[in-house]
Amino acid sequence: MNKVRNITAATYAAIYLRLSRDDQNGNQDSMSITNQRDMLTDYCDERGWKIYGIYVDDGFTGTNFERPGFQRMIEDIKAGSINVVLTKDLSRLGRNYVLTGQYTDFFFPEHGVRYVAVNDSYDSAKEDNDIAPFKNILNEMYAKDISRKIRSVRITSAKQGKFMGSKAPFGYAKSAENKHQLVVDAPAAEVVRRIFREYASGDSARNIAAKLNKDGIDTPATYYFKQTGKRATNGDSCKQWGSHTLIQLLRNQVYIGHMVQGKCKVSSFKTKKRLVTGKDDWIIVRNTHEPIIDTYEWECVQRRLARAYLAPSNNFVRKASGADEANLFSGIIRCADCGAAMAFNRKVRKSGREKLIYRCGRHANNGGSTCTTHTIDSEVLEHVLLHDIQHHARMAIRDERGLFDRLLAFSGEAVKNETAAMERSLRDTENRISFIETAGKQLFEEKVSGNVPDGLLRKMLADYQLEIEQLTVKATELRRRIQECRNSRADVQRWMGLIKECAAIGRLDRATVYQLIDQVRVHERCDECGIRTQTVQIKYNFVGCIGLN
Repeated sequence: MNKVRNITAATYAAIYLRLSRDDQNGNQDSMSITNQRDMLTDYCDERGWKIYGIYVDDGFTGTNFERPGFQRMIEDIKAGSINVVLTKDLSRLGRNYVLTGQYTDFFFPEHGVRYVAVNDSYDSAKEDNDIAPFKNILNEMYAKDISRKIRSVRITSAKQGKFMGSKAPFGYAKSAENKHQLVVDAPAAEVVRRIFREYASGDSARNIAAKLNKDGIDTPATYYFKQTGKRATNGDSCKQWGSHTLIQLLRNQVYIGHMVQGKCKVSSFKTKKRLVTGKDDWIIVRNTHEPIIDTYEWECVQRRLARAYLAPSNNFVRKASGADEANLFSGIIRCADCGAAMAFNRKVRKSGREKLIYRCGRHANNGGSTCTTHTIDSEVLEHVLLHDIQHHARMAIRDERGLFDRLLAFSGEAVKNETAAMERSLRDTENRISFIETAGKQLFEEKVSGNVPDGLLRKMLADYQLEIEQLTVKATELRRRIQECRNSRADVQRWMGLIKECAAIGRLDRATVYQLIDQVRVHERCDECGIRTQTVQIKYNFVGCIGLN
């Protein structure tokens, strides 16, 4: 005899209640958890069924079954404690027709469980249940439609500059008057300013993270849980700053007042799994809230990040072997001929005294066949740069307007040429991406026609995909640099303000160097009429090369 229909005299029922935020009529009394409980309790009382347990999932979607109340009920069914399951209707059980069918058609019968959906007149103990699969399909279609509408509303709101996230970025809070508006959270914002300030001054992300941990500064996750009173879900792992967290923070345009959303998307309304999207799919709206970081410092930081994370690995400057002091020009000093980073080394003079020098990193690693030494004493280099900075500082104080006009004209011409070159490179990159996409479609059509073997198709498509990813990164960086070049006037004004503050300094530090200087190029020494000379080219942030020494 069929176990489903063999209901024993002792009927132990499970009442399952679910309400989701996706249900548009969720605020109506007929859909409330209380209403569902009262209806199903009365249903059991009328039939003399004993209620083994009431299982509730309030605020859980019906598109998947990883719900705590439902899973607890399943465990009780497996233990043999339940032989009837009741819901208000089929949609309360679930809105995924495949998974819902697996429970109603397979799992429940296999465990001798009778399933009743009261409002849909569904009872697995009866024969007239043919309409149930169609209702399950309609329930899923409803969930899919609601998901599509919600996603459309969120995209529209994001394009209007409204903040749509569940929690505000570190440094901000949601406005009490408008949850879609960000306002500065003073304590966290000061931490953000510190991170940008120290990184712009030449400190590494790893060192900044170590100092934040030493000073007991809360991480974004720890700060959030303390502010909201919610319980942390990832234990102690959220209590330590790391370089990855800092790099993500330093790259976030939210700190200059721009709203960036759509970095992730849900792969399916059924699974809610989130996928990372490409930068071209991000929704960026400028000037939506008060910035924490000014544009000049932001651009300095982005330049450092570009040098550190887009440059070839052999271009990084090493600290001098055995040297205790930090490399003052780490990340900005390069060989003028081959472009390699200058290595920082300790050298012993004939007198036995030690001195610190820079020399071409490519020559140091690969020998004289690749480049010459380009050696320069660190004290001499520091003196040259300090003299040049002081010289322009005095000029800025003595004739601020004249220097400003000359710098603007000079940088304007240089920026114009640089922008034109980058725009040509961007066009070439975009044309190549377009060509690869067309070639991929043609290749697939050839495969459908039987002209291309499967193995060759997979290899060529994989190669195409890799090249497109690389070109996309290149195109994004070019667009950023082009926009950066178009902000020259404000950058010159900020640089003038910084350089004037350096008129009286007696020694350089990392903060001053990184605020003012983009790159230093050291040429090889040469002899002219018995006199040995060496050229050092200084490229300042935003104003370029404004003098030779």
